[in-house]
Amino acid sequence: MSAPTVGMLPTAPQLLCAFQGRRFQDRELLRSAHTLAVLHQHRAQVRDIAMIAEIDCRRGELIDEINEWVAQELPQHRQGASLHTESLGAVVDRMASSWVHANQVIHDEGARSDNTHKYWYQLAELVDGYTDLVIDVAGGRRRLPEQ
Repeated sequence: MSAPTVGMLPTAPQLLCAFQGRRFQDRELLRSAHTLAVLHQHRAQVRDIAMIAEIDCRRGELIDEINEWVAQELPQHRQGASLHTESLGAVVDRMASSWVHANQVIHDEGARSDNTHKYWYQLAELVDGYTDLVIDVAGGRRRLPEQ
């Protein structure tokens, strides 16, 4: 049995689990989300500009794969639905980056630092925004940009 979704889209908690490496193997979008988190972790440690460019290129490919999956699997209601400014792939990439930074700062500075609070608050805002977005897309109130 697969995990619950909003429409066909994974929930924000499912994405966070995928970023951690838990329960993502059975869903294409969650596998891509996990790989994005791994790439962001690697990118944060690399100083070589060529390697960073290679990582960013792979991230772009994964963002495109997510967007292609959405275009194929998720019927979009075009009439009357407002257009979201970002693709779902870009939103997932931004969440993966935020998740990596929040975890790094809590590791480096501890749970009580102001910086930790700031990064976890930013991640929480992205989680809320993602949740609202997938509910609106599934309900036909919002549509995602076309490729």
